[in-house]
Amino acid sequence: MKRRILVIFCCIIIILYANSCIALSEGEKQEYGSLITAVTLSKSAIKGEFGHSIPTEFDAEEFMEVVNGKIPNRSYQILKKYHIQILPKEGYFLIKVYETGEGALILFDYSCNLGVEGRVLEEPGKYDINNLQLYDKCKKDIQPPTLTAPPGSETPAPSTPLK
Repeated sequence: MKRRILVIFCCIIIILYANSCIALSEGEKQEYGSLITAVTLSKSAIKGEFGHSIPTEFDAEEFMEVVNGKIPNRSYQILKKYHIQILPKEGYFLIKVYETGEGALILFDYSCNLGVEGRVLEEPGKYDINNLQLYDKCKKDIQPPTLTAPPGSETPAPSTPLK
């Protein structure tokens, strides 16, 4: 009986300790919020610079060069604290932000959206960080309509309405 109580007590202590490690402190929440703001402002600066013509060789170095002076200096300094990776897509890009020390992914975002969708640090376990393409709302998955000829016609007509 005493052993069972001791085991339960130890389990409770471990669970409480694990939760305290996962939860963000107030300062960390503020820093993360500032990072989210910096990423949001940066996306606007990049869109202003390139529109929907993101260069295929666009990388983190060029990203930082473009946003420097186009976003508030405080936001720029926050971005400099982290390791940033940029993956250009067709007309948009994926930004991945990693902790500098541990290198863990803490945020990702596809540039075509207004907000920041991949708040990994706030919602650990929610995202499959090895398959971020699952969260890409920007990609063009629209299949071209198949053409079929209406009866008595040689000219094919779309089988689905065009948008």
